[in-house]
Amino acid sequence: MSLAVDILVVLAILVGLFLGVGSIYWVKARPCVNRARWGRRLFVGTIVCLGVVAIVAAFMHAIGLAPLGLLSGLLIVGMLWETPAETVEPTASKLAG
Repeated sequence: MSLAVDILVVLAILVGLFLGVGSIYWVKARPCVNRARWGRRLFVGTIVCLGVVAIVAAFMHAIGLAPLGLLSGLLIVGMLWETPAETVEPTASKLAG
């Protein structure tokens, strides 16, 4: 039974990594309102599913619990990380006129 839980945890880590990074990309890289909304929903769903797997893994004393927790934490940091705003350099024609 423990091997099945460990395999489930490894699969959850891989799927969670793929979905989490993809949702962060949708929110951060593409400034489309609908895509950002769906990216945030996908991200919250991914974090909730990783949390459920973490609870099951904790009850079953799974070995992969630490990487699962690290992945969840790093995904949250990645989503909340602020990217610097783009600065607009004034051109010479705007300064002269």
